[in-house]
Amino acid sequence: MTNPVDQDLTYVDVVIGGEDRTFDLTDVTSLSIGRSPQCTVVLEADSMVSRKHALVQRGESGEYYLSDLGSRNGTTRNGSPVTSPVPLADGDSFTIGSHRFVFHQPVDPSREEETSQDPTDVLVVERMITILVMDIRNYTVLSRELGEARITEIMNKLFHQAGELLKRNGSWAQKYIGDAVMAFWVHGDQGGTPREILLIFESLLELDQVIARLNAEFTLPRPLAFGAGINSGNAVTGNMGSAAVSDHTAMGDAVNKAFRLESASKEVGREIVIGRSTYALIDLPAEVAQLFTTHSVHLKGYDAPEDVHGLGLDELERVAAALRPKAPHEL
Repeated sequence: MTNPVDQDLTYVDVVIGGEDRTFDLTDVTSLSIGRSPQCTVVLEADSMVSRKHALVQRGESGEYYLSDLGSRNGTTRNGSPVTSPVPLADGDSFTIGSHRFVFHQPVDPSREEETSQDPTDVLVVERMITILVMDIRNYTVLSRELGEARITEIMNKLFHQAGELLKRNGSWAQKYIGDAVMAFWVHGDQGGTPREILLIFESLLELDQVIARLNAEFTLPRPLAFGAGINSGNAVTGNMGSAAVSDHTAMGDAVNKAFRLESASKEVGREIVIGRSTYALIDLPAEVAQLFTTHSVHLKGYDAPEDVHGLGLDELERVAAALRPKAPHEL
C-alpha cells in the first residue's frame, strides 16, 4: 500500500525490506502480523517474529487495541511489553521483531463522546492456553469461625501476593472468584512446552509458601490449604467489558474443565489434578512420572468419565526440578 493522503484514515506505517509501507485500518476490523503468509502484514524475513505474532483489533466504539499472540520474543508498545490487549492512541509505536510500527488515528470527538457513554466491547482472540484454578480449602468454615473482617484481611494478603507471583511467572491475567483464583498462560505457535508448564508448577510452589507464611502469621483454628486444577486447550481470550472497565479473561471448554479438575482434586484426594492435554505437554523421566497417579473421574457437565492425573504438593518440587533447565555441570 502507498501512504494515504486522506488524513481522516486510520492506518499503521512500517518499513519492510527498506520500503515504506502503510496498512489502512479504516474499513477492517483487525490486522494480523507475523511470518505466516496468512497474516495481513507478512514479515517472513524477520527471524525474531513468530508465525502469528500480534494483532491490531478494532473495538465496537472505533478504538483499536494491540495484542501479542503468545509470540516467542514478545511485542512492545511505546517501549513497554504487551502482556494483554492494550489501547492504541494516535502516534503510538509498537515493535515486533526488528520492525517498528507507528499507529495513526485522527481524533474523532463524536467517537470520544460515544466511548464516554460506556458501550460494551468484546476484543477476543482464540489461542492455546493453559489454565490454573486454585481454590482455598476450609474457607467457608474459617469465615464463620474468624468473622468477615479477619478472613477478609487474610484473603486480601493472599490474593495480593498471589497476583504478584503469578504475574512474575508469566501469567497473562488473573481472576479472583470468591475463594478461588484463576490464571492462564498463553502458548505460542507450536503449542505448550514443558518449560511453560514449569512456570505454573513454580507458581504453585510459591503459593504454597505464601499460605505457609500466612498460617504462621495468623492464629487460625485450622490451617489454610488449597487444591488446584490445570488444563490446556484452545480458548477465547481478550478484554471483556466496557470502555471504562474491562477485564482480560479467557472463556471456553478448556477453562470450564480446569474448574472441574480443581473440584475433582477433592474426589481423588490429591492437591493437584492435571488434565490429559496438559499432562501430554510434560516430558518427564520415568522415575518422576510415576509420582503422578491416574484416576478415572466423571467431571460435572461431561458425558463420559475421563482419565486425569493427580499429584501431591509434597511431590511437586521433584516434578518441577525435573523440568528446570540443567546447569552446565549437570549435563
